[in-house]
Amino acid sequence: MKFTFKALIYSFLFICLGSAANAQINVPDSVRISIGAELASTTGTDFGTGVNTPSGGTAASAYNNGVGISLHVDVPVISQLYITASAGYITFLTSKDASYSQQAVTGNKLANFNTIPLKLGVKLLLGNRFYVQAEAGETILANKAAVYALYNNAFTWAPQLGLVLPLKKRHTYIDAGIRYESTQTFYNNTNVNSFWALRVAYAFNL
Repeated sequence: MKFTFKALIYSFLFICLGSAANAQINVPDSVRISIGAELASTTGTDFGTGVNTPSGGTAASAYNNGVGISLHVDVPVISQLYITASAGYITFLTSKDASYSQQAVTGNKLANFNTIPLKLGVKLLLGNRFYVQAEAGETILANKAAVYALYNNAFTWAPQLGLVLPLKKRHTYIDAGIRYESTQTFYNNTNVNSFWALRVAYAFNL
């Protein structure tokens, strides 16, 4: 899965760069809303859950992949520059390695890691199809007790590259983006929760 997800990232970046060079549509200067689905892949061993394994390490490998939904609102400020607001729900699924956590060994199944990211940011269009975006905000942990966390929320930041493809119906689009997202720990440690996410959304102008 990790190798496949990296291949998707590289393919998406290639498509974005090619489309930016050949953009031929006009982006309307009005509020845009998008509703999308997300696939996430955690990065290495820094997805800090604070859950101990029998060997004494963290249970980072217990969460490899996630799925979610999100709502984005883009408000135009000047030509090709938008203020953005986003809210979502992402659940990181326990992997087979979760069975080796301290909790699993003692008979308590490790729960999924359920998050609600809330972010504000800016989006800059490069041409008419390609964009770069940066957001920051707070991520709320929806099941704090189930994953033995100490805090309900943590600071989050997320840069993103994206591509807007027009549909036949006027002012409707497919908005696809790839982002890196990092959230500070929900535990009393120095780990972070970081992942790559692929988002595909239906977008329309108000």
